[in-house]
Amino acid sequence: MFGFLVCGPPGTGKSSHISEMLGNAGIRGKYALIDPDLQEGETHLKKSEKALELVKESIQKKKSFVYVATCGGLKVMMALLSSMKKQGFRTVVSIPYTTLSTALKRISQREQVTPEEVSRDLHAFFANKAEAYMKLKNLDEVYLYNNETDFNLLYSKKKKKIVCTPGEFYFDVSPYC
Repeated sequence: MFGFLVCGPPGTGKSSHISEMLGNAGIRGKYALIDPDLQEGETHLKKSEKALELVKESIQKKKSFVYVATCGGLKVMMALLSSMKKQGFRTVVSIPYTTLSTALKRISQREQVTPEEVSRDLHAFFANKAEAYMKLKNLDEVYLYNNETDFNLLYSKKKKKIVCTPGEFYFDVSPYC
């Protein structure tokens, strides 16, 4: 049983590359895909709240899931990771990166367009907070990707085995290699 958190701002490729991220983590089998964009609701806030409730329900019922979100609230993420570990989950975080200009271009081509101001704010927030995910407790695995042009795995940490490839990310990954 696993909880796979795909975290990052809009336009970085979170939803587009789920299969590849799961494959890199060696995860197969059934899971619930929980994405605020796929939820019913009048506002993004309502959709996000619904998605978070589904995550909590999956943890309680010990059901594997993939949660696609910005994951900006570190306290919320720490609480989720703690709950998952208590229930015996394999905990994984995957973070795709792209530059703001590439993210804004991708977002402008969507049916559901995130307002540019919101996208800029989330990208700036994540650029400042992404490194905090490297230090979270109750986290079994971390995968960092550069999705500027191709979807490249820059960093993976699994069972204390670390693999690094040079590339641009929100922060300098090299000290973790």
